[in-house]
Amino acid sequence: MKERPALRKILFLTGWRPLALARAALLSLGCLCAPAHAGDFAERQILGFSPDGRYFAFEQFGVQDGSGFPYAEIFVIDTRHDSWVKGSPFRVLLKDERAELKWARRDAMNKAGNLLRQLVISAPGTLLASNPPSELSADPHKVSVNARFAIPSLREPWVFTLAETGFKTARCADLTGNRTRGFRLSVVPHEKPARQLHADTGIPDSRGCPLNYAISDVIMHEPEQGARVFAILISVFSFGFEGPDRRFIAVTHAAK
Repeated sequence: MKERPALRKILFLTGWRPLALARAALLSLGCLCAPAHAGDFAERQILGFSPDGRYFAFEQFGVQDGSGFPYAEIFVIDTRHDSWVKGSPFRVLLKDERAELKWARRDAMNKAGNLLRQLVISAPGTLLASNPPSELSADPHKVSVNARFAIPSLREPWVFTLAETGFKTARCADLTGNRTRGFRLSVVPHEKPARQLHADTGIPDSRGCPLNYAISDVIMHEPEQGARVFAILISVFSFGFEGPDRRFIAVTHAAK
């Protein structure tokens, strides 16, 4: 009996159409015949920046719903180009429900260790804003931060705004209908015009079938020389086996 959830998870991930159709049908009927389950909500660990702000790294980790397999993933990003550094991401999935999450995290760190050391990921940065899913009073799509908070008499507001966009994605049609979402992220720097930081033109397979997004964290690093760098972590809530799953995407911005 223990193997049944894992088997169902594998069928879902491989796109087994009859299961997807049956799942979607139950959702559309609002079936209340089974108790609600929590989805797979990844946690995140901010690993930091290189001293010059050129690179940023973070980890996401958790336990898959359905299978019970622990996973950990480390992403290393070139902040100038807002793209993954070659070799990243480093992914570990322990296909054993008896495995412990700390083992997956240890293995991911071992895989990423050489690159993290090579790029000198050592500056923690400053967490300017954080919006966990449990927060009910914050706006998940807009956050205003003071980049000069260390000097109370000074205010330098930066406003980050996320807008969701609709996409018709064939591989998700049976699961979400027309609810598959992408996003745009823009910033209004202090006393400067708005700038678009990211705009989806499609939904990559790595995101699964996204239902909605939220701004999770805004982290800033100020190098001794050069302009400050921002990393904005976006929560991605996608269709999951036991409810919405959460993963993270980082959008980086090197201020000029």
